[in-house]
Amino acid sequence: MVLRAALLLLAGFALMGQAPDREESIFDKPLQIFRGPAGPYEVILTVQPQKPRVGTVHFAATVLHPGTQTLVENANVLIVAYNPDGEPTYQTPALNDPATPIHYKGNIIFRGAGQWSLAVRIDSDLHGAAEARMPLHIAQPASTPGIEGALMLGLVTVALGGGAAYVAYSARRARRAGAGHGAASEGAERGA
Repeated sequence: MVLRAALLLLAGFALMGQAPDREESIFDKPLQIFRGPAGPYEVILTVQPQKPRVGTVHFAATVLHPGTQTLVENANVLIVAYNPDGEPTYQTPALNDPATPIHYKGNIIFRGAGQWSLAVRIDSDLHGAAEARMPLHIAQPASTPGIEGALMLGLVTVALGGGAAYVAYSARRARRAGAGHGAASEGAERGA
């Protein structure tokens, strides 16, 4: 019984990510939401997931010299999110690292849906400060669980139910064996 539950759990893990209908994931390719000028820079901004929803949204900004299309590597990049009322609500520094100097990355946790706007602020010693603005629609959180979540819930429920049934069966079997053994020993004592 335990082996069967373990095999079901392993099968569930193997099936995860192989859902018949395509679900969006934060691991999808990022969606480019802006490419354009920001003062003396050209900015490319991507977002993950491709359909931003209430919750964590990942941003990656690429900053280029417009004439040469070369990377600006040592800039300070700040992403500011303005709520639907136009007030600056969230901000994140977008940082690059030596492994991926092409992208300045940052995350913002959105707590409300609606039509937001973003400002990407860039400052470097070479060209100074500049800003680019763009709209961003944040959708309501998904109300239905994904297939992976439903599968895991089913597997956990089956495993817990199977474990409880096995414990109940084992306890009942042990009681019967103990009761039968007790009756046999009483009969043996009376016969003696």
